[in-house]
Formats: sequence, structure tokens, C-alpha cells
Amino acid sequence: MNTILTVYKKEIKDTLRDKRTLITSIVLPAVIIPLLLFGMTKLMNTLMKKESDKKLKIALIGNTEAFKKQLEDTTISLISSYALEDGKTAIAKDSLDAVIEFTPEFTANVNELKSGKINLYYKSTNLMLEKRVSEKIDGIKNGILNERLKKLNITPETLVPFDVTKVDIATAKEQIGKMAGGFLPYIFILFCFLGCMYPAIDLITGEKEKGTMETLLTSPASRFQILIGKILAIATIGLSAALMTIIGMVGGLKFMPNLPPDFLATVNDMVSIKFIIMLFAMLIPLSIFFAGIMSALVIKAKSFKEAQSILTPVNFMVIIPAIMATIPGIVLTWQTAFVPILNIALATREIIAGTINIGQYVVVVLSLIGFALGAAFLSYKQFSKEGMVLK
Repeated sequence: MNTILTVYKKEIKDTLRDKRTLITSIVLPAVIIPLLLFGMTKLMNTLMKKESDKKLKIALIGNTEAFKKQLEDTTISLISSYALEDGKTAIAKDSLDAVIEFTPEFTANVNELKSGKINLYYKSTNLMLEKRVSEKIDGIKNGILNERLKKLNITPETLVPFDVTKVDIATAKEQIGKMAGGFLPYIFILFCFLGCMYPAIDLITGEKEKGTMETLLTSPASRFQILIGKILAIATIGLSAALMTIIGMVGGLKFMPNLPPDFLATVNDMVSIKFIIMLFAMLIPLSIFFAGIMSALVIKAKSFKEAQSILTPVNFMVIIPAIMATIPGIVLTWQTAFVPILNIALATREIIAGTINIGQYVVVVLSLIGFALGAAFLSYKQFSKEGMVLK
């Protein structure tokens, strides 16, 4: 054990001298993620406000006089000189925001208590436009409906045979956990993988490329001890990257202005002792799993560049299961608890929501430990081959 610890300390020291690893594992997660959160929130708020305050240019086509006054206000400028095709072209060129077309029989149908038809042409890429225009049209529709009810001497209640009151018994924490809990694991799993990647290349392929692997193998340490020391060092850096990602994200969310109290309470729960212990019980074997798999793969490479090309496709094997956890309907079950990466993402979502099944959580942890041991064994089998270790 002392020999493994000595190798581990040596590899950690070598790794921390690499600026690229420090930037990937510490700086990016701790600094970039909070900045991205603030930047994205600020940008979204700015865009939404800009779109809400923007004065819309809308072309009206058809018998519009009866409705022109109801549509036009300080936020909407109406134009009546466009033909339909010209209006579509203008929308495509962004010189017009929308076209409202009243069909020829619209007025007659409305006057005869029938349904008229309105066509709304717009670009869905224009944020808020459809919502703003639809609200105006709905206002006109409700006004016509009320007039019809008065003519027919019908009260609005007559059209509503019964009311349905929907009572959501899910707690705010549960709602937020299910909504945001799927995205958080995607981030820290990805950074855990990236945190393991560069040390794995440097400590395995780098040693071969620099010619220091042969020197290391002549030491009293066995190959098994050397490999375990390297895997633990790689896993430590990956675990640190995941930790810094969580700290950066929680810190960014906690100090973000105008957060709802329920959301802020959920963020505070994410720094509780219980959450941290449960999360690290999964992250530790996950980082060892990544370290073992990467060591087994990059040991085949003869150069840093070749090792990068080998590990790049593996990104997709990590990203796809993590993304799957954000898909509605995919939940933690006794079956998904055995799927690596997906299981930790789903379990984290349940932990944040406060709905984790302890039995399933134990299965997730044990399966991750099993995958970690399997990856370490696979790496050892590769490391035991002379042709793999030596250039």
C-alpha cells in the first residue's frame, strides 16, 4: 500500500505541474461555469425585454377596418398596403414582423354567428412575437364571444358545465429537482471525464513518449502498484474537476439575483452534508471507472496526439447517457440503475428532488463500483503486455 501511495503522490505532483490540466480541472469549472450562468441569464433577460418592448410592424390583409382599432396600440404599427406574398417576403427579410390575413368570408361569418378564419404569418425565431400577437387576437375573440352571448341571452357560466381545480401535491423541491436535476449531472459528469482525460494521456502515453516508462518499470514497485497509483491519481483529478464544477454551479446559482425562494432553498440543499456524501459515493467509483477505461485505451497510443484521437470518440459514450437523463419519461428504475453514467445522472436528479429510493441508490453505487473494478482490471491486463507499455 505504501508503494501505491508513493506512486500516487509522484503522479499527482507531476500532474499538478501541467498547466493544461489545472485549467481544465480547476479554472474552467470554478470560474467559467458561474460566468456562463450569469452571462446566459443576463442575455436571456435582455433579449426577452428587448422583444417585449419592441414595436411590431404588422401587415393586415382583408376586411380589417372593424378590427384595426382593436389591434393597433403604442406597441404595434399596422400596415395595410401589402399583398400576401409580398408580406411573406418582407417577413423573411425581417422588414416586417408578421402578417395577419382575414379570409374573404371572415366578416360575413362573424356577423352570422359563424366562425371566421384568421391566418397569422410570422417567424418562430422572433421571440415573444407569436405570444404578443396571439394575446391581442384572443382579446378580440373574447370580445366577439361576449357580444354573441348577450345577443343570445346566454350567460358565460352556461358554456362551462363544471370547473376543474388542479392540485399539484409535488413539493417545490420535487418540481425543481425533476426539472433542473437532470441538467446538473450532465455538467459535472462531462467535466469529470475531461478532468480524467488529460492526466490519463500524460501519465500513460506521456510517459511512453518521453521514454520515462522504462525507468519507472525498473523501480521496486510492481506493475500493478504502478498502474493503481496512476489510476488513483487520474481519478483524483477527475473527481476534483467534478467537485469544482458543482461548487462553481452552486455558487453561481446561489448568488444569482431574482431567484425564486423555492429554487434558492433547493440550491442550499445541494451543499448539505447528506447530499455531498451521497453524491461522492457515486462520483468516486465513476472517476475510477473513467480513469481505468482511459488508461486501457491510451496505453495503445504512442504519442499524445494519437491518444487524443483515441479518446475523442469516447466523449459521445459519456455525453449520450448523460443527455438521456434529461429526457422526460426516463427515470431511475431497477433496470436503469445498472446503466453506467445514466444511473448516476438519474440518481442525482432523484436526490435533488428528495425522492430517491435507497434500495435503487445502493444498486447504483454498487454497480458503479463494479464497473470501476472492471475498468481497472481491463487496464491492468493491457498494462501487463510488454508491447503495450513499451514504445
